[in-house]
This record gives sequence, structure tokens and C-alpha cells, in this order.
Amino acid sequence: MIGRRVSTKMWLGLGVFTMAGAPAFAQPAPQTIPSVPVTQGGEGGEAGGEGGIDPARAEHDPVEFLIAMDVMAAHYVAGRDIYRLGEAQAAGEMFAHPISEVYAELEEVLARLGVAEFREAMERASALALDRAPLAEVEQAAAAVLAALLAAEAHAPGGGATPKAQAAVVADMAGRAAQQYAAALDAPGQLEPYLDGYGLYRAAADRAARAGAQWRAAQSAEVSAALDALLAALAAAYPGPARPVSMAGAGPVLAAAKRLSQAVDRP
Repeated sequence: MIGRRVSTKMWLGLGVFTMAGAPAFAQPAPQTIPSVPVTQGGEGGEAGGEGGIDPARAEHDPVEFLIAMDVMAAHYVAGRDIYRLGEAQAAGEMFAHPISEVYAELEEVLARLGVAEFREAMERASALALDRAPLAEVEQAAAAVLAALLAAEAHAPGGGATPKAQAAVVADMAGRAAQQYAAALDAPGQLEPYLDGYGLYRAAADRAARAGAQWRAAQSAEVSAALDALLAALAAAYPGPARPVSMAGAGPVLAAAKRLSQAVDRP
């Protein structure tokens, strides 16, 4: 079953991705690929790859808006997959976390942008999982939330979900997954930190697959190659939703994240 939480999640107030030399939540140029910070010594930090979503920025910045959608999606993919392995409590908690930690903070923004309310669908998925409902019911409930998140993308502000914006989101989510892997290593024997990272990775990989080749063409070949390499490293680090008995060191994923950061920052 899922272990005790290492620390309170800090979705709000922590910027995971910053432009080179800029403070968290500084306003970058629209739809730019964010730099991927790499902590020294392979440490993921207290919050690992779980950073903040700025509601005010999400109302005007398509990248921030799409990241918020993917952070929520990450929990529902992870919760669904771990439920398939019989971890009902872990799944129910995964489904519940983004309700208060992301959706509640964005609810007014989503309404102003014309996004249909889906809090009830989120709550239903969590309740079904915690009640150990049949797998098909839980999968259907999770699918309803994921469909709502996908539909919300049509309401992304600014230029919307352009290929360049989607590339920025893939990079952000992949970087979060890399940092979360390092954080999971600092919590041996606990499922939740690893499962968080697994969901972040899957959200990045799923968006990359949905966006097809267009998002790769939206940046330089060097950045595209570095991002593909990071996704490949994450695939090896997160072979499935269940935490492996023995986890490899964070070096490969952090090195891949650093190479992506260097490629993004290179003039």
C-alpha cells in the first residue's frame, strides 16, 4: 500500500521550470521551451518534480494552462495503472490529490475560459477506487476525467495548444519526472513518490505521442533529440506503476535532463 507522505505537495508557489537566470514564475516569452533545472548531486529536493501551478498565469499562458492539465492527467494515469495492480488505496489517493491541489485553485480560471466543470468526475473516480469498485468502473471513471482534461485543451488561452506550446509542455513534464525520480530515491520503500514520477513521465510521453511529429518540428533538431533522449531515459527509469524492488541511480535521467537544459539554453 502507499506509504506515508514524505512532505506536503507544493503545487502552488514552487516553480519547477525557470528561464535561464530568471526567478520562478518570471514571465517568459510565450510558448518557449523552458529550461530544465538539475539539482546538484542527484538530489530531487523536498518536492522533487512536483512544482507549482500559477492560476493567474494559467489564465493567459497556454503553456502554463496545458501543464496544469497534464499535472492532473498524470495522477489519473498513475492511479488507473496502479489500481490495475490491486492498490486501491494508492489509486484513490492519486485521484484525490489534484482535486484540492490543482483543480480547486484553477476552478474560477477554468470557468472564465469556458471549460466544462469536471470536479464531480474527479471525485467519483477517487470514491470508486477507495471503495474497491470493479476495475472496469474505475477505468471508466478515470477515462472520463482524462477525456475532460483533453477537451479542456480547446480552451487554452493565448495561441492555444500549438505545436511549440506542446513541445514546451512535454519538456516541462519530462523534467518534472526526472526530478521526481531523484526524490523517490530519497524515500526508499515508499510507493507514492515513485508513482508521482511515473505519472509525470506518462503524461509527457502521452502528450508527445498525441502531438505526433509536429511538436518535434517546432524546435531545433538538437532540442528535439535531447528531449527524445530524456523520454527514453525516463522509460527505463519508470518501467511500470509499481515501484521496483531495486531502483537504479538517478544519474541517467538527471544527465539527460541537464543535456536538454543545455540544448534549450544554447543560443
